[in-house]
Amino acid sequence: MNTPARLLLAALTATAISVLTGCAANHPELRGYTAEETRHLQLEAIQRQGLSLDEYELRKRVILRAAEPQVVTEVAEPRPAIKG
Repeated sequence: MNTPARLLLAALTATAISVLTGCAANHPELRGYTAEETRHLQLEAIQRQGLSLDEYELRKRVILRAAEPQVVTEVAEPRPAIKG
């Protein structure tokens, strides 16, 4: 093979490698949303729905309440309703 053909082949190979490497690097890693991101997306979604203020506040409270950790307290010993 002569020198210009080798140079052309080397240039084409280098271009192909750099294009393929660039395509592979531009895709973001797929991952799940965190709880905070999910809550934020839900709040943004209800803002765009054109709800009345009362309905918006109700749905917002439901979303925020679902995010709060539920507290479980100890149950008191059951007592008879009537002593005697």
